[in-house]
Amino acid sequence: MANYKLSISYDGKDFHGFQIQKDKVTIQGEFQKALNIFTDKYTLNYAGRTDAGVHAKEQVLSIQTELIFDDKIINSLNKILGPRISINYVKAIKESFHARYDAKQRTYKYFVSDIKQQYPYLSHQSYLYQKKLDLKKLNFLSQIFIGEHNFSAFAKKNVSTNPKRKIFRSNWTKKRDFYEYTITGSSFLRNMVRNIVGVHIAYCEDKILYEDIYENLINPKNKRINYIAPPNGLILWNVKY
Repeated sequence: MANYKLSISYDGKDFHGFQIQKDKVTIQGEFQKALNIFTDKYTLNYAGRTDAGVHAKEQVLSIQTELIFDDKIINSLNKILGPRISINYVKAIKESFHARYDAKQRTYKYFVSDIKQQYPYLSHQSYLYQKKLDLKKLNFLSQIFIGEHNFSAFAKKNVSTNPKRKIFRSNWTKKRDFYEYTITGSSFLRNMVRNIVGVHIAYCEDKILYEDIYENLINPKNKRINYIAPPNGLILWNVKY
């Protein structure tokens, strides 16, 4: 069997997340449904799960199979998948490559427009926030997340998962139409990025103090800080190996 590395993009709006689920439409489910037309003999792995409504500019898959991924197969798969899922590229790779376990860094971006400038046509790929945002305040808080921390207060609880994660980059920039948050980490807990964005926005609204956020990174309580940004503004941007 050959091993292939695939990069795919998708609009997550009408999907129940990436991972395959019984009786629900997911990215993985639709991809495997298309792939099964050509072969059912394969092993598929992926860089990471995305929640319902979350998009991806680059999600990485690794597929071990006897099927030859030539241009004809790729074009056929893209036609079957339709406009919401697209294969960016495919390349043969060493047999030991694993999309999830070999990933070194994952980058997410979150897009928000505030009350000063809103465009409804961007609503599927950004959060239309109905108040003002303060870029200086957002970036002041963003630096607190850099480094290795216990993020159990900033994610959906899973007792079987180690809550420690290492963050390499966390910052906000202002583009013409929106605010862009970029976060890069070794990996992320479930809902973690949306929770961190939600905390940034709550901090701008003076709903939570900097000291409380810091305390929950240093000495997490059993209770989650329950400020969660909506999924439509979040994009899995790239994965580095």
